[in-house]
Amino acid sequence: MIALPALKQYDRSKKATLMDAIIKKCLPTYDVVRKIGSGVYGSVYLVKDNLKKRAVKIVPIMVERSVSNRSKKAMDSKISHDFYAIQEYYHRIKSEYIVEIYDFHLVDKQVSKQEAKAYLVILMEYCPHNLLDRILDHYPIPPDQALGLMTELANILKNLSDRSEDAFIVKDLKPSNLLINQQNKLVVGDLGGIERISSMSASTSAQFTPNWSAPELITHSTSGGITSLVFSYGFVSYFIWSGSLPYEKENFSERLRLIKEKGIVFSRTDIPVKIRSLIRRCLSMAPQDRPKDFNEILGSLAAENPGAEKYFLRRKTDRKPGRPGNPSAKQKQAESGYREADSQPVIENNTSARRKGKWSHQPGDTWEEPVTGMKFKWIPAGSFQMGCGTWDGSGKKDEFPVHEVFVEGFWLGTYPVTQDQWKRVMVNSFWQKVRGNNPSWFKMGGNYPVEQISGDDARDFTIKLAAINNNRYYFRLPTEAEWEYAARSGGKPEKYPGGKDPGEIAWFSANSGMTTQPVGTLAPNGLGVYDMSGNVYEWCADYYHEEAYRHHAPDAPVYDREASRRVIRGGSWCNFPGELRCTYRGSVYPDFKGNFLGMRIVMTPISRKGSNT
Repeated sequence: MIALPALKQYDRSKKATLMDAIIKKCLPTYDVVRKIGSGVYGSVYLVKDNLKKRAVKIVPIMVERSVSNRSKKAMDSKISHDFYAIQEYYHRIKSEYIVEIYDFHLVDKQVSKQEAKAYLVILMEYCPHNLLDRILDHYPIPPDQALGLMTELANILKNLSDRSEDAFIVKDLKPSNLLINQQNKLVVGDLGGIERISSMSASTSAQFTPNWSAPELITHSTSGGITSLVFSYGFVSYFIWSGSLPYEKENFSERLRLIKEKGIVFSRTDIPVKIRSLIRRCLSMAPQDRPKDFNEILGSLAAENPGAEKYFLRRKTDRKPGRPGNPSAKQKQAESGYREADSQPVIENNTSARRKGKWSHQPGDTWEEPVTGMKFKWIPAGSFQMGCGTWDGSGKKDEFPVHEVFVEGFWLGTYPVTQDQWKRVMVNSFWQKVRGNNPSWFKMGGNYPVEQISGDDARDFTIKLAAINNNRYYFRLPTEAEWEYAARSGGKPEKYPGGKDPGEIAWFSANSGMTTQPVGTLAPNGLGVYDMSGNVYEWCADYYHEEAYRHHAPDAPVYDREASRRVIRGGSWCNFPGELRCTYRGSVYPDFKGNFLGMRIVMTPISRKGSNT
């Protein structure tokens, strides 16, 4: 009677030791604190080092021998393919509304005659709470906070499901899968439960929790869609107000029957009448009776209580109370010149655009850095319409409004920084110890772009490059405006660099073989610059803000107000065409490292160090 529990305890301890060892293999600087969760796909652990806390998810991957995978080599290849497919999948869904992923590792791959198996280790942001615990720990939630949470969640689901490209829905929407990060913002934590709407079918509809799901998924085995997600949103909204599901003590089938026959009963008297009506509509048994999408839901929430929208916006943009509607004089000046236009850019040889200085350089001029031989192209000064104009037509919210800005002339790296250049600059033993000789995941040649470098690593590279040149030159990352201006061949209305098709100028998911490629092997853009789209994303100097373009000064288009994330541009080897567009904006935390993220740098003569160039 005593031996069985003891044996179970031994098995749990043995498994915990195995998980610790797996984490240590790929993340040696982190210590495992405790297990914080588990699900169908794997377990999650809290880890920490001297500076920060992170979460680590460990997912077993296994491929059994089959007709399509008969040999060891085929099974081995399938494991690797699945690993890169997971990375590509995350890159397609990532946004500020999804839990942030910092790195992926494949550990302990073993291949036998019958199967191949390995562990996928995912390093992600640590979210200290989930919505379930937050509601129960602070029940009852005040009405303004409940409205704010309903609005915040509706906006998350709208932004995932209302994309012009790659619309997704959350198939298993429930409070425990909604995390609250360290910035007190709601994010979706169950990555495995997010699916592209266009690829959904009845065969994939089984991955949901019945207690929180629409009746058609349970009784008719239909595929999920917006209306079924609206139903789950209604359940979560009811939970936010009531701390429970309707008819909590009943099983899911009986609960649905009671809702159909008796309707929804609210225990709280401080729920606004229109909010009760909205939740009842979301929980209608017939899909056609529910709100058609989350735009309609957000409209209902704003109409009932504009304060809920303000609460959400304040959290989302980190604005201080009172700031909306009361812009500074500088903001007014910056915003006064915005207009939607598709005119040709004003290039440097037009004297009306030459607001600062006079340069003798011409477009196409090349400068070579003397120590590494790194080549730079001259990008002439000019004004251009920054953002996604009608000539593109595929922009996200953060690519608007289109606005005219001026960029001074500057020297831009002709190619992304390569692995050989990285190694030659970071040769000092101290730097090797701190940053490593070559951090790249794809170590296939010195002419391949360096990747798996953080924003801090990129900054350190520019400092070291200046030092080995006796500080005669100033090197830095391009601003976001400089990057887009250069990518668009001097600000021309180009969807892709040079106005060419993606296959001509970019290594991406369709032609890369799911790896980086040597720099400069495809066509350049109109200024002779290579790989501005595809191959690897590139760090920019700006902090990321969804509404950064509303804060750009016409003569100083850079967002330098401190924020949690930095801008990255250009797309990479694992991206699809929509993310290769010249105006597409990505963002990650400064300490993020990925095998799709590298750098390109700007050179400024030391005499011009104080200006943008």
